[in-house]
Amino acid sequence: MNVVLIGYRATGKSTVGKILSTKLKIAFCDTDLLVEKKMAMPIRDIVALHGWDYFRIKEKETIKTLTKKKSAIIATGGGVVLDRENVNLLKQTGVIIWLNAPVRDIIDRLNKDAQSKAIRPQFTTGNIAEETAEVMKQRLPLYEGAADYIVDTRGKKTVQVAEEIYQYLRKSGNLDRINND
Repeated sequence: MNVVLIGYRATGKSTVGKILSTKLKIAFCDTDLLVEKKMAMPIRDIVALHGWDYFRIKEKETIKTLTKKKSAIIATGGGVVLDRENVNLLKQTGVIIWLNAPVRDIIDRLNKDAQSKAIRPQFTTGNIAEETAEVMKQRLPLYEGAADYIVDTRGKKTVQVAEEIYQYLRKSGNLDRINND
């Protein structure tokens, strides 16, 4: 059984996923990194050259490949929930955990990324805060509908978020399923 982390960009999915992977001694996969590796270019360049629709096609191909894995932590891109088939595939192979971060935290992280030239391309050329608030409004019901468990990351360090997920997996019996795969 896989543990799938969903949530908006900059919510800590990759960082928390790596911590969980180490704690559970299972593989860690990041869908964004796998798409970048397959395309031999960063997401920013993929989107600039081919557009978001093309990126979403490559993301779905990656999801289909990952559903063949057993006992892995899978950190997904923030838009994975836009495609119902992605969600259905991920649910068939594991438990979906939504990292729900406050919009203000996300905006702060994205602003830091923009200053450091990180690889998260904006969806528009507009203001990051306005874009984030608008996109989050559309995606919140999708994240909520996909999630088997929701972690409110407000005021928590990544190790605390990972520990909360670990405790959920233990109490729900999913930890045994992971260890027996």
